[in-house]
Amino acid sequence: MQNFIVTLAQQAASVPAAGNAAGQTAAGQPQTFLGSLGGMLPMIIVFAVIIYLMYRSQKKEQKRRAEMLDSIKAGDKVLMVGGIYGEIVSVKDDRFVVKIADNVKIDVVKTAISTIVGKEEQK
Repeated sequence: MQNFIVTLAQQAASVPAAGNAAGQTAAGQPQTFLGSLGGMLPMIIVFAVIIYLMYRSQKKEQKRRAEMLDSIKAGDKVLMVGGIYGEIVSVKDDRFVVKIADNVKIDVVKTAISTIVGKEEQK
């Protein structure tokens, strides 16, 4: 039992002082902000790079989609977001008139067009 108490006392003596837990170095001086941030800096940089890459790819996709919608003209065959195939009859400011069957024409907003069917096969 006495050996156990001596071992506990030795372990307690080897534990750093309470000042170290409060953000001080062995000399009793407070750590700098950069010193405490230094461990997290690589993680912050990686996070920033991932956010930048996601933002860049999203902007690239938006630009590609806007160009695709601007290039649509009468006679193009398209696939709409709802899965309906049709042919563009006319182009208006913010919408298209799409023929989906004989004598069936519908007005759809530009964002309802998913892809141009004929142009995918050419690429």
